[in-house]
Amino acid sequence: MPSTMNNVYDGVLDINHDNDVVLANLQAAGITAVIHKATEGATWQDPLYERRRYEANALGLLWGAYHFSSGRTPEEQVENFLNTIQWGVHPEMDNATLLALDFENSTSGANMTTDDACTFVELINQRTGRWPMVYGSNLVTQADQGALTNCALSNCSLWYASYNNQPQHLPSRVWTTWKLWQYTDGGDGPQPRYLKLDRSSWNGPDAGGLAGAWPNL
Repeated sequence: MPSTMNNVYDGVLDINHDNDVVLANLQAAGITAVIHKATEGATWQDPLYERRRYEANALGLLWGAYHFSSGRTPEEQVENFLNTIQWGVHPEMDNATLLALDFENSTSGANMTTDDACTFVELINQRTGRWPMVYGSNLVTQADQGALTNCALSNCSLWYASYNNQPQHLPSRVWTTWKLWQYTDGGDGPQPRYLKLDRSSWNGPDAGGLAGAWPNL
């Protein structure tokens, strides 16, 4: 667990194709869950997503997929995400895959709006029967301040990024608690940082509890 907080379980990493990692080594270092970037915007797909998904499955790691938001229409982004993770092709793997929206500043052009984030999660729910987690910091805070408290985002659990000793400036209207806390990017934030990767804690005491709640955190 982070050296600054008790009663949370520190065993979740999020990675993408830029991270040069060996999943078996991460598992040996105490990681039990990996959330991998699958898509960004309406057209980009992570080239390592599929291969690493099968590797993680073989190792018995918990697996998740996230979509990095952009200003393109939510319909296009949902299509890109679900096509890339091959939703419906392997139902047994789908049933074990956590879904997440990475709702932060776009790397190209306009940001996703709060209204479009609401539409995105609604469409994911319609297509999969699941509400995805919502990850972020500043755009999540803006959504929490401006959206209706019963908007679609309120159905989604919160994965909050805050590189401090404890989560700071937590949303309190749309979301009243967090399920995952990204406490470090491997450089900033409390220890442990030795993996030099984005690392998150689950708001629960142990790996068994996380596994029991996965993928519907």
